[in-house]
Amino acid sequence: MKGTDFIVQYLRDHEAVTHVFTYAGGTNAWLLDTLQRTPGITFIATRDEKNAALAADGYARACGRLGVAAPMSGPGATNLITGIADAYFDSVPVLFLTSQVTTSTYKFDKPVRQLGYQETDIVSIARPITKRAELPTTADLMVRELKESTAVARAGRPGPVLVDIPSDVQRLEVSEQEVSAPVSPARDPAIDPSQIEAVLALIARAERPVVVVGGGVRTSGTTRELVEFVERFQLPVVVSLMGKDGFPNDHPRYVGYIGSYGNRYANLTLANCDLVVALGSRLDSRQTAKPSTFARAAKKIHVSIDANELNNTVKSEVAIHGHLKDFFALTLAKGTSAPATKYQPWFKYIAEVKREFNTEAVVPYTGVNPKMVLHALSAASRGNEIFTTDVGNNQMWSAQELTIRAGQRFLTSGGLGTMGFAIPVGIGAYFAAPDRGVIAILGDGGFQMSIPELQTIAHSRVPLKMVVFNNQILGLMWHFQNENFKSGHPATEDGYSCPDLQKLAAAYGIPSMRLDQDSAIDQAVAWLNATPGPALLEVTVDRVWAGYPKVKPGNPLEGQLPEVDLERLRRFMLVPPVA
Repeated sequence: MKGTDFIVQYLRDHEAVTHVFTYAGGTNAWLLDTLQRTPGITFIATRDEKNAALAADGYARACGRLGVAAPMSGPGATNLITGIADAYFDSVPVLFLTSQVTTSTYKFDKPVRQLGYQETDIVSIARPITKRAELPTTADLMVRELKESTAVARAGRPGPVLVDIPSDVQRLEVSEQEVSAPVSPARDPAIDPSQIEAVLALIARAERPVVVVGGGVRTSGTTRELVEFVERFQLPVVVSLMGKDGFPNDHPRYVGYIGSYGNRYANLTLANCDLVVALGSRLDSRQTAKPSTFARAAKKIHVSIDANELNNTVKSEVAIHGHLKDFFALTLAKGTSAPATKYQPWFKYIAEVKREFNTEAVVPYTGVNPKMVLHALSAASRGNEIFTTDVGNNQMWSAQELTIRAGQRFLTSGGLGTMGFAIPVGIGAYFAAPDRGVIAILGDGGFQMSIPELQTIAHSRVPLKMVVFNNQILGLMWHFQNENFKSGHPATEDGYSCPDLQKLAAAYGIPSMRLDQDSAIDQAVAWLNATPGPALLEVTVDRVWAGYPKVKPGNPLEGQLPEVDLERLRRFMLVPPVA
């Protein structure tokens, strides 16, 4: 069989890949021809390689399997870089299968900039942002590299890999037996049983424990085990941005979203705890704010598949290098159930904090309250939707206000913070899970980065529902400029503009509606859900709406804008306030 037949059949048969996201070019033409005639797997042609990369990312996040993006060489490969980095920082298993120029026209070690037309050394460019990147130059190396790279992408802490295959190597003969011979995945590190005893002892002694849920819970496939763990030990839960869908937001033990833009009551809960159980979280600066003040009265337990993240930003009493499946299995096997009343004073405190700080004041506004729209979207959802968000105020509002239930997903760009994320990721998520509704939430800035994919949506009949918060500015940065400068709004308002979104949607044959008053929110959400196929809901938002609450730079988690009366805040501080 030809090399391209092996590639496509291996991905279909051993990685259960159903869709490959691509853009046509000379070097990947043979691969596209094979995809066209191979049953059980197909290609989706995006309008830009960056969006192919993000669609493959969304596919992998939505179904937990390998995502695949397969562009041509040169500009096709370099256009992937943002998507590769996004998958790397958010631990998403994606195979970037680039097609290189032929081995006879590739420069290798020659001291020239370029030998072949549309040649670029994508392997060297991508190595810092992949788990593995290689260029196989023979049929045997191609076979080995594809198998090993796909295994590496899924092993341990998942992430992207890149295999750059010269177009002539893709056409070499490969034994058909190679398709049925996958490689064995690497084993996860074993957890020391004494560490589990230490964990259980700390939980037993705690009076104000909190579980911090990171993206690793979802990546490791342990959301059900987490619920059992929480219910067994009666522990309250806060979630990071990437952990938003790692624990049901309607569960009695759910407190809220924490971090720089976290719910104020959730940040106060974390600030006043005496034990942190951090699961699958990097405890990065967006979650800890000022690390020296993070949960400063608390003991810390940190579990991560990546040993490099342990004791990195925050020192822990128990730092466990291992898979969360093993951690949950061991703790649930050895730990006894806590009585429902064990932390009654702590839960009473949490309830009081939520009542006090559940709403955030806002100056008078025109247009629509974006948080009310998000509440309405949650209330009207069936329970299995996939929400994708862009980056900006829309992302922060969504993390703060959406109620993500057990059967739902929340896909967002965490580590890289990629604008133009929601729509291509929503496209990929649809092809991974076509039986689930997909709702993309974004601002007018991110939307304009995604306009080409409206044709992908129209052509491939993707029933993506798009909610665009339009304030005619780049809102998150506009408010950042207000907080730090007095010289105007360069590139966020001055020099920035947005076209008529209704006319734009019509050009692609996508139904649209403009929502410009709070009284019509329920009607607009009902229209969005009832419209067959894709639909765009434009929400007119006043620029006074910021991504608040927001931790003021240099402050601890509880020091958020807009500032509240200091005496009011101190009434809810169980630990000494930061001077």
